[in-house]
Amino acid sequence: MRFLPTSLLLLAALANADLPVEKLGQVESLPEPFSSNWFWASDPVLERVALVDFSLNRVLGGIDGGWGITVPLFPRNPLEFYVPETHYSRGSRGERTDLITIYESKTLKPTAEIIIPAKRAQNSLPSANATLTDDEQFLAVFNMTPAQSISIVDVKNRRFVEEIPTPGCSLAYAAGKRRIMMICGDGALLFVSLKEDGSLQDKQRTEAFFDPQKDPLTEKGIRVAHTWYFVSFEGYLYSINVGAHLDNPSAMFSKPWSLISEDERNEHWRIGGRQFLAIHNASQEAYVLMHKGEVDTHKTGGTHLWKFDMATQEKLSEHKLLSPGFSFSGVPTEFGTDWIWPFSELYNVLSGFSFQEPHARPDAIVITQDKDPTLILGGQFSGMVAIYAASDMTFKHRVTTGNYSNLVLQLPGWGH
Repeated sequence: MRFLPTSLLLLAALANADLPVEKLGQVESLPEPFSSNWFWASDPVLERVALVDFSLNRVLGGIDGGWGITVPLFPRNPLEFYVPETHYSRGSRGERTDLITIYESKTLKPTAEIIIPAKRAQNSLPSANATLTDDEQFLAVFNMTPAQSISIVDVKNRRFVEEIPTPGCSLAYAAGKRRIMMICGDGALLFVSLKEDGSLQDKQRTEAFFDPQKDPLTEKGIRVAHTWYFVSFEGYLYSINVGAHLDNPSAMFSKPWSLISEDERNEHWRIGGRQFLAIHNASQEAYVLMHKGEVDTHKTGGTHLWKFDMATQEKLSEHKLLSPGFSFSGVPTEFGTDWIWPFSELYNVLSGFSFQEPHARPDAIVITQDKDPTLILGGQFSGMVAIYAASDMTFKHRVTTGNYSNLVLQLPGWGH
């Protein structure tokens, strides 16, 4: 008979010590009240969205939105939120199902599903692929097969309403109590109005307000109250007052103004990134990612950030950016923050070399709406984000999201 060594017997005894039994299926809740320090980061690789507290450098939770890039929609009601999702029966192939999933905000638990036509648009810039109407009863999902249309969902009554054809017009932006705005290929806008039950009331189309052949408009709009702001490829800021009557173009469309002076344009400064524009509503200050580049580099990330006063249309300041940092398999590689100077700056120096590769530059910004706002800077090739004090763009620290990639940054609105 063989005997186990005494050390192994001791370890076995310790392993069998009484431990509390873990309850399976237990659901935790987010701390209340919801904080303005939280943000969401969408990862197309892991096919999830992580909820992160940037003040604590802590991942609070996450949701799995199925195949592709998931972008939640947040109503003012903090109890729930909505996620357009696509699922295939065999992961990336098989029978396709598109749906709107309703999640409980406190637990991030799915509570209901609404099946929609399996044709919603999938692209790498998905922020305008769906929207909530201003009364927050109806959700519009943009479809492209390549025929263009929107699927209308009644989220309050948990039902699909109908599909509305919108040939030649794409994306979806909230523009009234029961109205959706879309951008058309000829530079016009299409406004789709809904009846009380969510079915189509009418469609109205404006005259073209930009020339897509000379200077196309990027689709990365920011809304402040009744005004949508868009920037063209050449750096002109357009504003659209969706509260104005469609028959009064002078009230709806303001004259665009250039974010780039002639001298700066001669130096090849350009806007660029996946989310290159952020606006602090109260101060009416705009933040824009900028880089030096040639024509058609509007998707290239920024090396600098410029701040503008939207009331005076003047540039207030410009700031050279630090890298959000490096991560591997979602794990941060930051080091040296507690080393003595100058070694504490070594990571910033090394990560700064990433700016030499245009695709590795930070390409997304969002800003909190506090009195003293925080700007969050991320990029598609890192699972980390950089945190700045927006007032003077002082770098604070880096935060890991646990993601492989941070393709879309969002503020949930609950605590903002």
